[in-house]
Amino acid sequence: MSTNNTLALNNASNVPSDAVKSAEKKLVRIEAYVSLVAILLAFLVVLGSHRRRNSNVVLKQFIWVAYVSCTYLIGYTIGLMQAASFHNELFAFWGAFLLTFFGSADCITAYSPEDNENRKRTEEKGAALKSASRDGLKRSTRPIADFMTYEHTLRNNDGVEAKTMKGYNYLLVGEKIPEVCPPDYNKMTLDTTPRDVITIDKIWQCKGDLLGSGDRDGRLKDICLSFAMYRILLCRFAGYSLFESPESKEKCKQLVLDGLILKEGGDGEVDHERVFKVIEDELRFVYDSLYTKYPIIFARGLFLRSIQFISVIFGCWIMVNIFKDYRAPSGHLKLVTVGGRDIDILVTGIGIAIIIFVEFVQYLVFNCSAWAKVKWVCIYVQNPSWHTNGCREKFIQFACSGKWYKWFKWFNPWERKLRQYSLLHSFNHNPCILLYNSWTSNYIDKHRKGQKESKRIKLPEEVKEAVILSLRNNGLHLSNGEVSLRQNGVANLSWACKLESPTHVIMVFHIVTNLFEINDIQSTTRERRHFIVATTLSKYCAYLVAFAPRLVTHHADFPEVIFDQVVNEARHFLRNCNSPEEKLTRMKELYASRDQEEIISKGSIFRRAAILVNNLEEDPKIWKILADFWAEMMLFVTPSNDVKAHAEHLAVGGEFVTHLWALLTHAGILNQDSIQDVLPQESSTQDASAHSREFPTQDASAHSREFSARDVSSPEIQGFPAQDASIHSQEIQEVPTQDASAHS
Repeated sequence: MSTNNTLALNNASNVPSDAVKSAEKKLVRIEAYVSLVAILLAFLVVLGSHRRRNSNVVLKQFIWVAYVSCTYLIGYTIGLMQAASFHNELFAFWGAFLLTFFGSADCITAYSPEDNENRKRTEEKGAALKSASRDGLKRSTRPIADFMTYEHTLRNNDGVEAKTMKGYNYLLVGEKIPEVCPPDYNKMTLDTTPRDVITIDKIWQCKGDLLGSGDRDGRLKDICLSFAMYRILLCRFAGYSLFESPESKEKCKQLVLDGLILKEGGDGEVDHERVFKVIEDELRFVYDSLYTKYPIIFARGLFLRSIQFISVIFGCWIMVNIFKDYRAPSGHLKLVTVGGRDIDILVTGIGIAIIIFVEFVQYLVFNCSAWAKVKWVCIYVQNPSWHTNGCREKFIQFACSGKWYKWFKWFNPWERKLRQYSLLHSFNHNPCILLYNSWTSNYIDKHRKGQKESKRIKLPEEVKEAVILSLRNNGLHLSNGEVSLRQNGVANLSWACKLESPTHVIMVFHIVTNLFEINDIQSTTRERRHFIVATTLSKYCAYLVAFAPRLVTHHADFPEVIFDQVVNEARHFLRNCNSPEEKLTRMKELYASRDQEEIISKGSIFRRAAILVNNLEEDPKIWKILADFWAEMMLFVTPSNDVKAHAEHLAVGGEFVTHLWALLTHAGILNQDSIQDVLPQESSTQDASAHSREFPTQDASAHSREFSARDVSSPEIQGFPAQDASIHSQEIQEVPTQDASAHS
């Protein structure tokens, strides 16, 4: 239906018709933009934080478009109002609406870490962005970072006990502005003795029923522990060092081993569910600190947030009554339908309705969040009189129980899925040239040959348990898999753990595990648990190498070279192999074609994998060997200093490796360079020398043995026939030492 048939102009008969139509069109645009911004805001409030628990690409793109569009549409619409040649009394009201919308979404203040550096926002949103920026993080976490340098010296009379958290003065809330002490005036000191200062020790020693008989499963205590650990972990994101002294390292290791991993009263059993629940809540706090306004709301208190909510609802109620009988002044331009309904009032009503909806949803979500639970528990501990007040305890218990909204996935901390990559299924994949080319490379990441992600799977409980068991059994000593091979009686295969880099080891064992998986080699049904652990972690580690190398290595571009060459090897060695049986047969042929010692010393990744296939195929414990190896290897590659990469992945569904990274941080294992300090001490002298050869991160000579796309050409590309013996003599070419710098 045309505009002339549905719209009329109020009191503008003295205006030329062309000017009327132009003004009419501009007013339609303004009203459309106001309505669109309101709808986009509602979309962001409902789904803005959903990106941390969902890695769906389409959803992420919609959220990004809504986030970016709101910023530009608000400025553009206000500019249209100011430049309009006609009058409309509701412009001022709509402008106030737009500015309200600008900072209303509590659940998304930044889409990426870079957005936190842009602080030209509304007051509350600006405070959130400033606190999450690099400078803001450094200022806000400085007192905690300084406090953690001497926290281990603050001992109670009863000493330190991780199971009961005695002596663990990790801070939650209440600390005053720290004092700078002479003589260097460089370190800030905090006093934890005042009643208002709440620590983990005080939470655990609280005698009230809320944290005793009212918290039988320990969830309220664990949420507070997650919050205290989050404040420490945030220091890493700010660039501060943690747990540098031997005493603090020993104390934090005991916290992880005895306070987190071991089940209470379980006679040495591990409680992997509790471990990951605590870490999940911790990373939820980290995400909220980097991308939402929740820390600002938390700091201002629940009472102030309630007052704000009531004020907004009351203000909207007043506006509804005002506009119920509103009439535009004479001479002001307005639009009405043929039925006589005022479109200006309709747009205003949409804005009011969305503001009420947004405020209600955000108030409900925050009061159901972990932030509110921590706030209520801290208020409870700060006020001893509440410990004997049954009504207040019941109210807090109801507010913090979560039973009435537990079914709602809105409150899940992350996606809880593992991404997977199978080399033997995807090595022949070629990216679509229409989607990935030089024209689109500025907008989307270019996929390489063989880079096709497999279907994501739900994180199995068996995987979580296997990783935590490996960490406990090795006493927080990380191993690159050699310890597990020795314990399973196949120490003769430990050479496969001493290759040029962790990426080499991952790809060799991934080929072996993947080959056994597609051939369905299983000893018994009892091996099912080990089968799930081995295949899942194998494909997850391969995914990290292929798609997220920054999460598992110091050299983000280095695994890409190795991955590309392994794909080329697969295309050559497995050419014309269509069935799993044919691939297994071809791998056996590779093993038989050359000397084993020569392959181990300087063979290709596929030939080294062929040796493992031959040695493991008939072993009855094949899946236990591989499961134990992958559990150790998963932990070994986790430590990293690239905190920005983990922050970025928190916003797109989360990664399992980030949870392990946070756990190892609290165990004092901060990067791969520190692994040498925590390797098992029980190894023999020969084993110790082997450990000294493991994966030097800065050794150029190790780099000189890596594959290079420039220095090593694929036999397939060179066009050699598959049976040509000359292939074998040319399949590996050493990169000259002087070219090693090209890899760094």
